[in-house]
Amino acid sequence: MIYKKIAPCILLKPFVETFYVWETSINHAVISKIESPPSGFVSMVFNYGEAYKVDNDKKGEITVPASFVTGQATKRYQLRLNGDLGMIGIVFKPSALFMLLGIPMYEFNDERIDLTNILGRQAHTLLQCIQDSPGHIQRIEILEKFLITLIRKSPRAQDRTDHIANLIHERHGVLSTQDLMKELCVCQRQFQRLFLMKVGVSAKYFARISRVSDLCARMAVKKWNIADWNDLVHHYGYYDQSHFIKEFTEFVGKSPSGYVRSNQELANYVDTSKVRMD
Repeated sequence: MIYKKIAPCILLKPFVETFYVWETSINHAVISKIESPPSGFVSMVFNYGEAYKVDNDKKGEITVPASFVTGQATKRYQLRLNGDLGMIGIVFKPSALFMLLGIPMYEFNDERIDLTNILGRQAHTLLQCIQDSPGHIQRIEILEKFLITLIRKSPRAQDRTDHIANLIHERHGVLSTQDLMKELCVCQRQFQRLFLMKVGVSAKYFARISRVSDLCARMAVKKWNIADWNDLVHHYGYYDQSHFIKEFTEFVGKSPSGYVRSNQELANYVDTSKVRMD
């Protein structure tokens, strides 16, 4: 199994969190089902291997398109691998995809939208170039050129809404969005409308997603254990242990102790350290 995160070039850092490459043969993989909690990110994915399936509460089990955009996951979901997997993806900063495409991001929540519905023939051309490329470096170069073109054509610029979205992500949801709006002198009604359009969910809900996402990442690689619950509750700003368990179970579908015992996240199986492949 190969799973690599690749840092974007300097020009793309304000827009792209990371690129990733994921390849596996089901005959040699140790898993065929992968669980994922909400991550707080949206992405654009290109498949050059076998198709796989996604199962979530909104759509049930579906086979993903060859190339697609996925919006905010508001609850946990599962990936079901059916064969030799090969994909490359762009993980965007919280509001970056809206800046590039201008499409309200709430339309993408819990969805895998075929990229041809958004880019038309350009999506076919882009996917073909990805599939014909000899390796990861060439695929990353193709995607970076594509994104730089989008940036140069976009009439939209970052504002305070984007800044707050990035802060929520960077602080893993452990902050007061109300205090941030006051500090930046942001009109609450306008801010909430813009945030929903740019990110896909409200600022408060995005903070909750970001908090649970970081929790799961830590727990999946055993940086927390059941004996640390009180420290964990305090660190993430939950009112008490009951609040923590309720929130965690709502997003992940199982209790924290159950998650530690049986989670099947990708982080358990591969090295996800981020590198630059220039």
